[in-house]
Parts: sequence; structure tokens; C-alpha cells
Amino acid sequence: MADFKITGGCLCGAVRYTITQPAIETHHCHCGICRKLHGAIFVTLSIFPRSGFKYDQGENNLGTYNSSAQLHRHFCKTCGCQLTIDVDPAPDKIAVATGTIDHGADPGHPRETLRHAYVNSKVPWYEIGDHLPQEP
Repeated sequence: MADFKITGGCLCGAVRYTITQPAIETHHCHCGICRKLHGAIFVTLSIFPRSGFKYDQGENNLGTYNSSAQLHRHFCKTCGCQLTIDVDPAPDKIAVATGTIDHGADPGHPRETLRHAYVNSKVPWYEIGDHLPQEP
């Protein structure tokens, strides 16, 4: 995919990014931390090679919340939009909140990687209605 390029950013437009390599994987995370931080019953995250990710503007407008000793979540200081996650054990990768990608562009992940993660933590009233793999 030599011509792969997608863009994205926060709600207010203060932070913008470009990604030039397809996602390694994408998953729907049901963990309690993601649910609280995103204000949703799950969040979709796409994992990209860090070498293909760059902030185009507003990197100085990013705040960081360390949700654990190894997870560093970056958000726009102006609108609060959750954008990316750095995971210490995987410094060559960056997790991007897939909903921040412009125009719903395809993150390019191999289709077999799409799954639900941390389903043991999902809200009890939500029933997963697709046939994607589910990880505890």
C-alpha cells in the first residue's frame, strides 16, 4: 500500500495528524478505563506503526493522562477529544481512537484482526450482536 494516507484529528480541529501506513489491527475495547474516558460503552482503537504516524498541528495542545503505569493517553486540551494511546511495552506502535479518523476512512487493518477485547468488562445490558471474535 504505497499510497496509503489517512488524516484525522480532534473535534475542534486544534490537533491534526496524518497516517501513512495501514493499521496492524483494530479492536473494540470494552475495558472500564476506555468506557469512562470516551464516555461510551466501548471504543474502537486502531493500532498503527509509529513510523507511519505524525502530528501535523497542535502537538503542543495535547494533554496526557496516564491511565496506568504503562498507558499514556493523549487528548486535545481544548475540546477534550481522546486521540491516541502510547503503550510502553510497544514503543514502535501507537493506538489511535478510530473515530477521530476523517470521513470514516478505512484504517487498513487486516480484516481478521477486528475483534472485541475485554468483553468480561463490558456493560451487562449491552449484547454484542456481531460475529467478531471476543476476547475476555
